Amino acid sequence: MPSRAAARSARRRASMALRESFRPLRPDLDKFLFAGVGAEQNGIPLSVVSVLTRLGLDPWDEAGRLSSLARREAVEQLARLIAALPGTVRPLAEAREIASELVEQLPTHESDPPPRPGQARRRYRWPTVPRQSQFLTFCVVIAAAALVSIVLHSGLPFGIGG
Repeated sequence: MPSRAAARSARRRASMALRESFRPLRPDLDKFLFAGVGAEQNGIPLSVVSVLTRLGLDPWDEAGRLSSLARREAVEQLARLIAALPGTVRPLAEAREIASELVEQLPTHESDPPPRPGQARRRYRWPTVPRQSQFLTFCVVIAAAALVSIVLHSGLPFGIGG
């Protein structure tokens, strides 16, 4: 029989929540996002999350947007995305059949606000750098270029570079 301390430790571990960085973004979309779309040319299974990522879309944002649409519109838009996937040749009719099955796995959210116009094709972006850091980086680059120019063209005092 396990000791009280061991039982208490096991309960504590079981009740610990995942840290914020390890929690799923939208667990209600997992069934849809990790569903199979088909296979690549080399036979590796292709999921919805892979398709959306390859198209430069945020999978969770796009899945949330599709779940807020009417079923017919969601099927049509997803079919167009599947058909547009680079490296595959899939007729739109076949893509519609696949999309129809996949849309069944989307949760419906009538209370969600409609998507913003620019949200549908949002691409991944590099993190932005604060203006002050941008200016400092610019100054360092200009100073380095000026120093290199001085060394190459006229030399520095004390016989350096000339």
